Amino acid sequence: MENNMKTYFSRWVLAGILIMASLAGCGGGSGGGGGTPAASTVVKGTVSAGIIYPGTVYVYAVTAAGAKGALLAGPVATNIDGTYNASLGPYSGAILLEASGTYTDESTGHTVTITAANPLRAMVDSVDNSTKNNRIASITPLTDLAWHKASKNGTTPTPTTAMQGANKLVDDLFRITDIIGTEPVRPDNASMANASQEAQAYTLALAALSNLASTASGTTDEDKLNSVLTSLEVETEDAESSGSMSSGAITSYESALTAVPLCADFPSARDQLLGMGKKPQIVTMAISGTLPAGTKIYAIQGTIALPVNTADNQLLVSLLADSNGKTLSDVLLLTGTAAGMAAAEPVATFLIPQRQMNFSIILSPTGAGIGTGDFAALTYYVSSSVAVTAADFSVVSGSLAVKDAAGADIAGLTLILK
Repeated sequence: MENNMKTYFSRWVLAGILIMASLAGCGGGSGGGGGTPAASTVVKGTVSAGIIYPGTVYVYAVTAAGAKGALLAGPVATNIDGTYNASLGPYSGAILLEASGTYTDESTGHTVTITAANPLRAMVDSVDNSTKNNRIASITPLTDLAWHKASKNGTTPTPTTAMQGANKLVDDLFRITDIIGTEPVRPDNASMANASQEAQAYTLALAALSNLASTASGTTDEDKLNSVLTSLEVETEDAESSGSMSSGAITSYESALTAVPLCADFPSARDQLLGMGKKPQIVTMAISGTLPAGTKIYAIQGTIALPVNTADNQLLVSLLADSNGKTLSDVLLLTGTAAGMAAAEPVATFLIPQRQMNFSIILSPTGAGIGTGDFAALTYYVSSSVAVTAADFSVVSGSLAVKDAAGADIAGLTLILK
């Protein structure tokens, strides 16, 4: 009996050793040397024209020349909230996403099918399995509009510069901070209440397109949406050079927007979109003067007086901001040597009653600081037909404070707006 027990025990030990050896051999993938497999590049986001479910996403590589390349992932199914998650293996580079499926039209209540033959598309200039992993990539009629702009309706390649330019142009014209990186939500009060203002605004923008499509030409609802996008692609092309869509297009879109029932419940998101169709303008902010020897700038704070119409004291410009007046993330951006040195995101507050903007920029105390010269760019929209330039902005007297590494004021410097 004792010998039998020893035999069984020996067999169990031997079996365990063989199993562990087998598992160890499986860890190295196709090679025999083992090691840690490369992390997979992941892209994820939301597909919406209203929320597309059920839906299907395909992700393609884009070559350096901008051509559509190999399939990286797909078919990837959307979830009930329109979200998807795609693993691309160790791929790094630009991608093209295509999505099809069904959604409920916000305006008509119809079930609309986006066919695989004419999908919604989105372009992302760079993904990888490191610093650009897990990138958000929404796929919507606005990202599709950007693709049509960049590719000239699918007739030319889309290198990364074309992707970036088209995405930014649609961002600017529709007053969405990032049409790729912002995720719209289901167009109902509960979903909107739990979303950021940017997501709310994106959702309202898509609902406005739905309203436009409801009266557009076309046999099917998909045809009508494509008719709207074709018209907007022409307007987008014109706005790139002229600075604005036509007055007719702007009026039609704003009428469609204000007819969206949710606008009444989310006025800040609605107001963010009013004035769409115009490209923003930029004021460059610079510090002028002579710094004491060995001194660097680590903080700049002040108040800028915004342009007003002297006839009626109405603001001539608007800044994208939330309900508390805090400007959105791309309104005030650090530039030059200051870029990347911020201890936190620059803070700016749009004070409508005062016709002013307060700002505060704090640079990292462990950084090198900056000297005089350009340090930031302020993005604004002209809200009337009156021409506005940097000369119409001014610094409120006594508001400027420039500080060194110890937090002490640096005298003799001025803020230039150009």
